[in-house]
Parts: sequence; structure tokens; C-alpha cells
Amino acid sequence: MPIVGYGATTAVGLTAAQTCAAIRARISAFEQVVFLAPPAEPIIVARVPARQWLKRSASEWLVNMAALALQDCLANIATEEHRVALILSLPDEHRSHPAMAKFTGPQFLEALQERLQIRFHPLSQTLRDGHAAVVEGIVVARNLFATTDVDYCVVGGVDSLLNYQDVERLKAANRLHEERNPQGVIPGEGAGFLAFHRPGLAIATRSIAQVLGVGISEEKDTVLGERFSTGVGLRNALELAAKDSSCLESQLTFRVSDMNGERYRAWESLIGSTRYYLTRRERMAVWYPAISVGDLGAAAGALTMIIAAIGISRGYAPGPYGMCESSSDNGLRAACVLAPASGAPVPPFRSKAA
Repeated sequence: MPIVGYGATTAVGLTAAQTCAAIRARISAFEQVVFLAPPAEPIIVARVPARQWLKRSASEWLVNMAALALQDCLANIATEEHRVALILSLPDEHRSHPAMAKFTGPQFLEALQERLQIRFHPLSQTLRDGHAAVVEGIVVARNLFATTDVDYCVVGGVDSLLNYQDVERLKAANRLHEERNPQGVIPGEGAGFLAFHRPGLAIATRSIAQVLGVGISEEKDTVLGERFSTGVGLRNALELAAKDSSCLESQLTFRVSDMNGERYRAWESLIGSTRYYLTRRERMAVWYPAISVGDLGAAAGALTMIIAAIGISRGYAPGPYGMCESSSDNGLRAACVLAPASGAPVPPFRSKAA
């Protein structure tokens, strides 16, 4: 599916362009804050810079972050708003996020539309499956394009791990990044969206890249259980994405992963990729956005695709075919293959890996 727009709000940038430039420059936005009552030590987080009145409640803050990223994403789309469907990924069900104590999924969509003063297509919907749900949203978008009159689908997510419930949950499970646990999660927050148009739709805006294929699988040994993953679910998702795209494993030139630095995810990423990437290469670049913005939860999957799409369209990616990888706490594993837009000139990739 052709990508015609993107938008993001993160700790290192209030737009997708700012975010990707900062990540490419290896800028991070980490700081120490006190979240838990004494004698708890300060923790490292990545916060989106904003005035306090925008954060009056957890639900209002998520709506405001999503609205800013959506405005960035929709800036160049010229069509009636009711022909645009929004597939929005929200914080996982199991987390009991404080923002979702006030809103159900449909109520969150309603609040977001009121904030933006627009009305999306009635088939707009929300997902609650974590990091990998954005790829799941692409499958939903495909079905909408095939069966309805929707012209555009905007797929993305918004989340914040900077709340007492998530910090306490991660700390209790020994998953939080601390001095005694350097292989832990750095809580972050943000939003990310990609806009797709119906294949074959005549539009004035040039596509920047395209999603060739997606793959979705399940991992039985999740981070919420007692066992470590051996990468089976992630490998299956990678294989399905490559098969769906008709792209050979040997053609893939770089990876973008939402791996957040914790021990479970690092081992899974290492073992899963070793199970799948078998072609001998001198080097295969891997980009980790969490190094700059922390763990973005439900928005992490969208950011991996935004980074890959911009890298491909501007020619600084290691090559024309990139694999984006996402893993959710609940076991959902997803991957998608991105490539230059159909009919567009392939950029002169500057990396030696090309």
C-alpha cells in the first residue's frame, strides 16, 4: 500500500521530520525524574516537552499528543474527511492505563475528533494489542480498501508509559531501567501515524514509500510469563511478511526494530533474527528508535515504519528494502516490508551496504 503521509510526536521532535532527524543524529531526550514515593530513586524517562495545561489528565494528554501527530500526518491530504478512516492503537488492555479508565476506544476516538474538529469515516476503530498493533492496523486498512468506499486510511498509535501504574508495574516485574538493572525499559511517550491511499486512486500527492507485505504471528513465551522467548513468533512474522511481499530474505538491506533494551526483548530480537536472516552479509544495519525516545508502547510500531519510509524516500537508508519488526507484551509479533514507492525513481542510496 502506498504511503502518502506521516506524523509523529516524540521526546526528540514534535513532528515526524524533527523526530527522524534527531534519531538519525543520535540525539536522545532522557532525563531523571522522581515518579514513586521516597525512598524510591529517580528513574530515567523520555518525556515530550509540553506545557502543563496540556497534561491536566492522562486521557487529555494522550488526545493532545495524538492530535498533534495527526495534524502532521494529514497536512498534505486533500479529500473529504469522512472518506478517511482512522485505525488507532491505544495502550494494551492488561496495563490498566489511567487514560483508558475514563475512555473506551470509541469514546477516545470521539474526543480526538472533537479536538481536531473533523469527522473520520464511520468505520474508524481502535486496537488494544500494544507495540505490534499498528501492523495489525495495516491489515484492517487493506480490508477497508477492498470492501468499502474509503479513500485513505490513517494507521498509528498513541501511548505514554509515564504514569504511576506503568512505572510501578515495570518496577515490580524488575523490568524498569535502573542502576541495578541496566537492561530494563526506559519509559517514553509519543504518537505516530502513517497515511495510506487506496491502491490505484489518482491523487496529486506523491507517495514516499510503500508497504509491500505484512506478517503477524503469536509468541507463546511472552514477557508477562515465566519463560524467555526463543524468537519463534518473531521469526514466523518475518517469514510471513517476506512471503506476502514476494521479497527474498537476501534482498532485505536494513531492519528497524522497536526493541526497547530490556533483557527479554534483546534476547528475542537476537535469536529471532538469527533464525531468519541466513544470507551471508558483510553488514546489516539495524535501527533502534528507543535509543532516542524510550519505549513508546502502542506508538512504537508506527515510528519504526515512519523512520524506514523517510530513510528510503530520502536515500539515506542502507538500501531500498527494509524490514520493520514489532513485539507486544501480550505475544503479538508483527513485521512489514517497506520499499520505494511504485513508479518513483529509486534514490541514490549512499550507504556502502547498497
